[in-house]
Amino acid sequence: MKFEMIGLNHTTSTLEVRDRAAISSGRLEEVATRLLQEPYMEGVVILSTCNRVELYFSPSYHSTDQALYSRFAESCNLSPAEARAAYIHRDGDAVHHIFRVASGLDSQLIGETQILTQVKQAYHSALDLACSNALLNRVFLRAIECGKMIRSRTAISRGAVSVSFAAVNMAERVFGHLKGRRILLIGAGETIRLAMKHLMNAGAESWRISNRTRAHAERLAETLNAAVVSFPPHDEDLAWADIIVSATGSPQVVVSADQAARALSSRNRSGPLLILDLAVPRDVDPAFRSDNAYVYSVDDFRQLVEANLKARQREAVRAEKLVRQSVEDFVVWYKAHRVLPTIQQLQEVLEEIRTEEIERNARRFSAADREQVELFSKILIKKVATLIIVNMKQASVERNDLSLASAVSLAFAGEDKEAVENVLEQLKHELSH
Repeated sequence: MKFEMIGLNHTTSTLEVRDRAAISSGRLEEVATRLLQEPYMEGVVILSTCNRVELYFSPSYHSTDQALYSRFAESCNLSPAEARAAYIHRDGDAVHHIFRVASGLDSQLIGETQILTQVKQAYHSALDLACSNALLNRVFLRAIECGKMIRSRTAISRGAVSVSFAAVNMAERVFGHLKGRRILLIGAGETIRLAMKHLMNAGAESWRISNRTRAHAERLAETLNAAVVSFPPHDEDLAWADIIVSATGSPQVVVSADQAARALSSRNRSGPLLILDLAVPRDVDPAFRSDNAYVYSVDDFRQLVEANLKARQREAVRAEKLVRQSVEDFVVWYKAHRVLPTIQQLQEVLEEIRTEEIERNARRFSAADREQVELFSKILIKKVATLIIVNMKQASVERNDLSLASAVSLAFAGEDKEAVENVLEQLKHELSH
């Protein structure tokens, strides 16, 4: 197998280096075209995400480590020293790596699902640019299959593993679905943005935003078609909402217990009020309590997140075993598949010899005999071919031995008598073991 890769990820590089190394969609064609122009390069797939940049190659001959480092530095705008921090895998190890990547086992957040979509996109981009080849096609299709299988046969992607996601899961439990529910966001930082993303994915559509810096709220509102309200929010804004998500970083309480109680009493919405206080220290006065409101803080979600992370780590052990088996299956397939051109050549030559010999001796047979000769000769050729093919595949798969396949290819390429005798001798040797 001639398959190799080089890359960096969140464990081997800083965010600043990964940002610089990233290959944007606008640069994909330029980088892939340049790589394909290198001697002996037959195929390229480029995987570039926020947490990794990896180049996968199908060359005629393996490159040296130094050649891979140089290629990586040039493609990713890195210095030679930065490029040397990259990891390199070849052949079966490279297959194992991309299978783990697609399965979410090499991700910063074990089991995350986005990486499988990104692997698919990388492969489809290679197809669109006509820079993949048969080997890369098979590797990436099997990697995608492996990623799907891992997520269906294990629980590695189940359970919220971020506070924001856990909070939105709680909202779905309270309301069933979020379509038509009103959301008040207090704050405009990263935590609020993550919660907003999860809420949107869950179907939320109606928004108001309150933030100390109005310009930040307005920028966020543009993505949501949301109304920007005062900070701190007025009673009417609190009363308008079904779900309040707050994460401001304020050292003081943003919503007092009295204000929350007033807003709750003036609501004309059916169903409870859900307050998700994701700030540390808390934005909503902990003294606020009501039978008509659910109030959750970061501490309420932390235990759930930690339990889910531990569960994913346990599932990762099972997933690793399944990935290893998938890699072994792929390697067996590849070793059997690589002798297919020789098998095809063997079958074509044997059929050609069979028909030529029958035609050359046609006058010796009656019409009735001709039918019997045709039938008998086909059976004979099939048995001979099967004997050789089975032993070629066994030698390739079990011992990584291509000598018989090479001898067959050489013998029948020129129908050399000495070469054919050599094949027969090797076949006798195979049968005696």
